Amino acid sequence: MTEAFLPAVPPREHVEQVLALHEADPAMPAEMRRAHRLLADMHPGTTPDDGRDPREQRRDEYVRWAERFPVPGDVTITPWTGGDGLSGLQVIPETHDQERVVLYLHGGGFFEGGSANHREWGAKLAVQAQARVILLDYPRAPERPFPAAPHAVLDAYRALLRQGARPGKIAVGGDSAGGYLTLRLLTDLRAKGLPLPAAGVTISGVFDLTLSSASLWNRRHRDPFIVREGLEGAIADFLQGADPAAPAVSPLFADLTALPPLLIEVGTEEVVHDDSIRLYGAAKRAGADATLVITEGAPHIWQHFTSFLPQARESMARIGEFIRKHTD
Repeated sequence: MTEAFLPAVPPREHVEQVLALHEADPAMPAEMRRAHRLLADMHPGTTPDDGRDPREQRRDEYVRWAERFPVPGDVTITPWTGGDGLSGLQVIPETHDQERVVLYLHGGGFFEGGSANHREWGAKLAVQAQARVILLDYPRAPERPFPAAPHAVLDAYRALLRQGARPGKIAVGGDSAGGYLTLRLLTDLRAKGLPLPAAGVTISGVFDLTLSSASLWNRRHRDPFIVREGLEGAIADFLQGADPAAPAVSPLFADLTALPPLLIEVGTEEVVHDDSIRLYGAAKRAGADATLVITEGAPHIWQHFTSFLPQARESMARIGEFIRKHTD
């Protein structure tokens, strides 16, 4: 494990300071404070020395953490394959548009996360969007660094087309690193002259891999989950020397003209907050139909907490409505 990777989990002292600040804030609802605490508990801050690579232990911690959010019974989850090594999970609600499909890309800092972590998330999204949802297991760093993940996402989109999906009935979305991969897919498709999906959704996305957004510093005291040093390590493992300022690497710097409608969601307590603000501004300047929603008090990927957090349920409903509107 590289030294740069070690801070990927904020020091526990930092986490406790942020959580104490939220606890003392009378304007923050109790449910939102609970969401911050739960998110901070995804990784306990210390990794037991059991002889395995700490990355593998981190991945296991995320899987165990996600298991506390049970999948509702009104969906069917089966394996999905797109050929050529592409795999993931397919989530189908009891009632849905037979043609509508969402290609969803999980977060995890490019090195962790997977379809198993997002089963409940995918189920709630499938019900709200009334769509079949594909949770893709894309390649993770450092075993398979850039550009393996964006290439796999592009291949998965092409696989959906081969399987009969129509671009006008496809939406693409993702959270955190998956938000990055969503925007990267859209810019790749446009640059290659390939048919674009009907809509794109980004949640808590990271779009500038040079890490130049001001919120990485000025919201540090509000985010118990991510610190800039952690992103530096994760991105270094992901890029393996690729230039983060290149438009082909950081999609915020790419040509954003002629993209499909975008829904951009972010919380006020995230250090990556400004990446979404900057994406919205760049998309609007490029003539895109972009909508920005900023949720007050929300932490990174707060949609994990639909079981108790009203703002998470509202976000899922909003995303579902957005997808239905643009894929009807």
